[in-house]
Amino acid sequence: MLDHKTIEQTIALLAKENGVNLDRKDMLEIRTRVAMTLAAKERYRQRMNSPTYQWRKLDPRR
Repeated sequence: MLDHKTIEQTIALLAKENGVNLDRKDMLEIRTRVAMTLAAKERYRQRMNSPTYQWRKLDPRR
């Protein structure tokens, strides 16, 4: 899996090749979106790898 830095640098490089100048606000947006996307991907992976939930009726207290 790619890390944050590689993805950010690739996006910045592609923007520069297309003639778009990125300022600090744009870079912050890119960093935030990349971090959110990778975090969502990790949450999804954990959800898919977790065991299925099986509900059990509670035992009586007495």
